[in-house]
Amino acid sequence: MAKISDAEVQPVPAGTTPKLAHWAGLEVTAIEFKGVNPKRLAPLPSQLPQQAHTKLNPLQVQASLRRLFATGLYKDIVVEGVRHGNQVTLIFSGEPTTFLGRVTVHGIKNTTLHNRIAYAPGLIPGTPFDDAKLSDAAGDLKQALQQNGFYEGKVFERTTPPDANALTDVDFYIELRKRARVGDVKVDGDSGMSLKSFRHKAKLHTGKKVTRDTVSRALSGVRKHYQKTGHLEAELKLESKKYVPPVNHLNYKFLANQKAVVKIKVDGVSLSDGKIRNLVPVYQEGDVDEDLLNEGSKRIHDYYQRQGYFNVKVTHTRTIGQQLTTIVYHVKLGTRSEVASVTISGNHYFSNEVLEPRLGVHVKSLFERHGIYSEALTEADAQTIEALYQMNGFTDVNVTPQTRVTYREVHHKKIGLLHVNYKVEEGKQHTFGNISIAGNQKISLKTLEPLLATHSHQPYNPNEVVNDRDALLTYYLAHGFDHAQVRVQQTPDGTHPHEMDVALDISEGSQTFVRQVLVTGLHYTKRSTVQPEILVKAGQPLDQTALRNTERNLYNLTLFNEVHTAVENPQGDEPEKNVMIQFSEAKRWNVTYGFGLQAQTGTPSTSCPSPATLIQLGLNPNTYNSGGCSPNGKFGVSPVVEFDVSRINLFGTDQSVSLQTKYGTLEQIFELSYNHPHLFGHSGWSYSFGGGYSNAQDVVTYTASRLEGNFRVTQNMDRANTMIYQFTYRRVKVDANSVQVAPNLIPLLSEPVRVGGPEFTWLHDTRRPEPLNAQHGWYNSVQEFMSDNVFASQANFNRFEWTNSSYYTFGAKKYTIARNTVFGFERAFGQGQYEQIPLPERLYAGGAQSLRGFGLNQAGPRDSLTGFPIGGAGLFVNQTELRLPPPHLPYVGTSLSFVLFHDMGNVFNNSSDIWPSFFRVRQPDSQNCRDDSLADQEKVTRHSSTNPTGTCSFNDFSHAVGVGVRYHTPIGPLRLDFSYNLNPPIYPIEYTYSTCTGANGSPTNICPSVGQAPHFNVFFSIGQAF
Repeated sequence: MAKISDAEVQPVPAGTTPKLAHWAGLEVTAIEFKGVNPKRLAPLPSQLPQQAHTKLNPLQVQASLRRLFATGLYKDIVVEGVRHGNQVTLIFSGEPTTFLGRVTVHGIKNTTLHNRIAYAPGLIPGTPFDDAKLSDAAGDLKQALQQNGFYEGKVFERTTPPDANALTDVDFYIELRKRARVGDVKVDGDSGMSLKSFRHKAKLHTGKKVTRDTVSRALSGVRKHYQKTGHLEAELKLESKKYVPPVNHLNYKFLANQKAVVKIKVDGVSLSDGKIRNLVPVYQEGDVDEDLLNEGSKRIHDYYQRQGYFNVKVTHTRTIGQQLTTIVYHVKLGTRSEVASVTISGNHYFSNEVLEPRLGVHVKSLFERHGIYSEALTEADAQTIEALYQMNGFTDVNVTPQTRVTYREVHHKKIGLLHVNYKVEEGKQHTFGNISIAGNQKISLKTLEPLLATHSHQPYNPNEVVNDRDALLTYYLAHGFDHAQVRVQQTPDGTHPHEMDVALDISEGSQTFVRQVLVTGLHYTKRSTVQPEILVKAGQPLDQTALRNTERNLYNLTLFNEVHTAVENPQGDEPEKNVMIQFSEAKRWNVTYGFGLQAQTGTPSTSCPSPATLIQLGLNPNTYNSGGCSPNGKFGVSPVVEFDVSRINLFGTDQSVSLQTKYGTLEQIFELSYNHPHLFGHSGWSYSFGGGYSNAQDVVTYTASRLEGNFRVTQNMDRANTMIYQFTYRRVKVDANSVQVAPNLIPLLSEPVRVGGPEFTWLHDTRRPEPLNAQHGWYNSVQEFMSDNVFASQANFNRFEWTNSSYYTFGAKKYTIARNTVFGFERAFGQGQYEQIPLPERLYAGGAQSLRGFGLNQAGPRDSLTGFPIGGAGLFVNQTELRLPPPHLPYVGTSLSFVLFHDMGNVFNNSSDIWPSFFRVRQPDSQNCRDDSLADQEKVTRHSSTNPTGTCSFNDFSHAVGVGVRYHTPIGPLRLDFSYNLNPPIYPIEYTYSTCTGANGSPTNICPSVGQAPHFNVFFSIGQAF
């Protein structure tokens, strides 16, 4: 009998199997397998060296024994033979390996604490599992509980018997019990403070709950005190902690020695204490040694070089005493200079336009008065240029920074001018010679060669060789070759010394296939929901890339807190392996809330009664003073509170329902929606339906409420193109007490209107690198909405809007020109009672995301009696921005950038007014807008589906110029824009909220005036304007 186990890995000598050796040459009639199911071994039995119906060969038996043990399915294995005359039956038997299945930790409700504890066991699903690992894992859990203060916590484990796939699940049950409290605190050594003071600094108050951060917080608090008092060399550490079970207290013992006070001064310059702490690393390291002091000298030297003192000298001295150690940095600034020029010479392969943007040394500019220079920067720049050349075959490149100083006098003061030159010695360019692949047996060269990025005579780049090796490995791993290896050999070409031959030698190993996919952890979610996202299929090669993509796809369903994919028996050499996918479902109910705001000019007031309302109240509209009811709105901040509830995993699928509520000074919204991301099971189609109520005042003229329901189908045609098909019903109503128009129009404009019909939207988006801060690409949006009485609508009109944006980056410093054009129109049709377009359905412009020459929705036609904006049926806006590259600034570095912009356009009563007004920069017939006659302003010169046009015309293009500031953050740039409107419109006001008195000092009923939109506007928000 031959035997092999986990501890025995050397070949078994033939002499250890004397009986089988004596049976050599007998016929093997059958081979049996015990301990491991033969189905699990398949198809390996048919591939073993020793086969049935062949002559028994002891060496082949031994090789078969080792091949079976290499599968990892046996803890130990033996082979036995049963002889029947001249025939032998071989039996391979052994104890099967148990593998870890699912690991679950129960009993911890707090999510943060659960995540800390759950990963403590360190058990990896799919790997071999035994009682020793279980015991270690339970101990690790116990230790994790104690680290988080739960010294009374108990850990109980339960395992399931191995299933048909030899997998055993482990469940840990946690009893947290009470968290330990801080008990006694002892301090050894010369701490320099009382025990009470030490407790206070360490926040170790008696009875306080112990957490994972208790000790680190205590050490940090005391160290901070020592640093504040100058004891930079203080010694502080935790010596021990002892748990006292009866009282559930944790006692601590510290060692603290304050040592001598260390005082750091800088001589020769004036430098604040905060700056010294930032530059000298002994404050951060809590130690004083010569290396740290030298590092401080380098930092101070670099700091002043960046300030323009390029010849600065920094030395330091240290005076050690029993009670006081004094460290003095001696700084000699020298003459303050400017970086007059930064040049590159000797470069032929790369132009200056390619190399200069990579330099950290900068000449003086508007934002950098003296330029930026330091010796460390020049060395870093030289290395950057060398690395670029080396990646393009110039392996012998050498870059030398050269500096020279000239002087000039300004107001009898000598100023140094620093000239920096980077001298490039390119050397000879090396290229790739012969690229060869060898060792491949199961994958053809025809398949592998297109994977390579390197080609003969291409500039030599060692990184490309590494990438080619990784590409080949990735391909093999994606086709089940788990143990594939690619060795790279690079040798100079014998006949062409500047060419590098590359040989890629492949060791394929055996190919592994997927036996079956084991899915666990689905409780509410249906298997049919996740199945389309699983890219690994039984019978296919074990594709590691598909396994990672499967995990990503499953996370994209947003149904799971965790998705873990693993291969059972990862180290075993099996022809077929099981793939495990373990799920941890997310909470089905989710509640979110938040607070936000937007600051801008043109913010509507929320307490402006209409003239008609004032008359009903017995108040004179001309003498009423509201303190803020202006046709131009006001500068203000609009706060808003949001509260949302969502329910995912509806019916065991990725369908969801959500409730969104928003309450603010300008809007109140309540919306309920249902979403199905896979229409007819197709991943490219989704649909949703919902409805809700909103009450909003985003125009100073009125407050409108909306009751709406819609059904939407979205088609994701490809990565760039999306189609949206939508049908909408809504009931819009303008609050009669808020509408700021002529009193005779209020009954008509405030009447509730039902609007309904289909809407089609096409989106084309190729913006990159990201939509919130695009530098390249295009964005197109085309929307068409049709409201018709055929659909029970009470207003007949169609609305068309087209948005086109482009982004172009140019120049070595990456200037970006961004342009956004919006064109829209509305057309009413049908019988007279359907021709009026309701106020909330009209087109508006103005604000942070639109025409920045106006406040929020302030552009376009205005009511001829009140001066408030009333929207229109035609819209054209063009915005152009020059986005400047971020300069290097103190404190913020390159996080701040600037924008120059020009916005032009307007809103018109009719779309036919747009093109005649394109080149008109002055308001036509402006004298009519200055006419203060009530009778003249009540005249109607033209009727339209939006407004009866009075004598004052707004058919011109408004132009605004401005500057913007962008502060770049991970969530997108924070935006602050300042605009100046070059030609703001004027308009008549017959009804005003200003106090008006006559000649004798008494109120009068006639108070006409002429208003004008403001020249200046300010906007603050998140994200670029477009």
